[in-house]
Amino acid sequence: MRVIRTAFANLFVMAGGIAIVAVPLQVLLWIPDYFSVLSVLPIPQRSFWHGHALLVGYSQVVLGGYLLTRPGNRVIVPFSLFWLIAQISIFIPEPAGIYIGTFASISVFALLFIHAGLQFFRAAKRWKSALPGLVIGLLLLSEIIFQAGQVLQEPSASEVALRGVIWLLIILVFLMGGRIIAAATSGALQKRDMYQPYMAQGRLETYGVIALLVTGLSDLLVLPVAITTFFGAVAATIIARRLWNWRVWRVIDAFDLTSLHMGYAMLAIGLIFYICQISIGDAPSLVGLHGVMIGGFALLSITIMCRTVLQRLRFALVLPITMRIASVCILGAAITRMAAFQTVGTTEFLIASSLLWVAAFTLFLSTLVGIIWRFYKQPSSNGPPQNDHPFKT
Repeated sequence: MRVIRTAFANLFVMAGGIAIVAVPLQVLLWIPDYFSVLSVLPIPQRSFWHGHALLVGYSQVVLGGYLLTRPGNRVIVPFSLFWLIAQISIFIPEPAGIYIGTFASISVFALLFIHAGLQFFRAAKRWKSALPGLVIGLLLLSEIIFQAGQVLQEPSASEVALRGVIWLLIILVFLMGGRIIAAATSGALQKRDMYQPYMAQGRLETYGVIALLVTGLSDLLVLPVAITTFFGAVAATIIARRLWNWRVWRVIDAFDLTSLHMGYAMLAIGLIFYICQISIGDAPSLVGLHGVMIGGFALLSITIMCRTVLQRLRFALVLPITMRIASVCILGAAITRMAAFQTVGTTEFLIASSLLWVAAFTLFLSTLVGIIWRFYKQPSSNGPPQNDHPFKT
């Protein structure tokens, strides 16, 4: 019997770790007289470190764990090493820290593109099948632009690059998340004798990609707000229509699916919040897209990571209660973070969102560690049978 590879799970653990560390470190900067608090802690030395860690650093290990299964340790080990160096480099004074971080972080995306992104092009029979590979390539390009902005001390270039990363991740989540959700929901409905045809919704997927692409380009190029709001609303409507066509209410009792549906819905809600925000006069910024990234990307990613670990380690695909609580905490973090855009109670909302975020990822990380520990506890090196539950006593 084929031995199960588990190195991918380490990348998911690293994703949970950086999510837990990056947010509290940023929260300390909101505390009055924070310099006295940080005097005993290392202080990040680079601008945009918080956004870069939670957008680039987090997405790198999430995508790496999900996609780097075929090459195994020969790629995952250097991938992990470069990633760790990139995260540590933010504490190294300039200019050494910038140069080290630039080389390491670009190397991570380069490895991801070579060993995962190019696979989409090689296997593609239609242009849409190659889109995830193209997005990974553009993520690499965005990272090069971000790091060039750091090296050349051009903060505007770094900020635009990070916003580009956000829109690329939204498109990638719309694509890959939609395909995962369609397949999982279709399988669940078939088991209940509720077969629903055309779950992939290829035409809606194409329209959604185009709408998101135009919205992102309009936002990055600072085109008239009307263009961004119109196409953003179209994209949100398409997401809502896909959820309706999936008949998600029929599997509402299956939380491993419901959490995916909630994350996908939060993409639409976050987009609507963002276009409403810029419609009333707020300038496009990284802050306005928190609703999409926390409620959509973060919730979908922790659910997909947990599902992936359960499936690949051959446990029953049932999310533990800790993951259910974590999903609720993520939703709460997204809602309170969006509420912080107003001038009343801003700090309180920010702190509440941060606490919920940390609670969610602490539960997620403990769940992953528990599943991995249970896997290695099995008497067989090939793990448990498919119908076993990781937390069954």
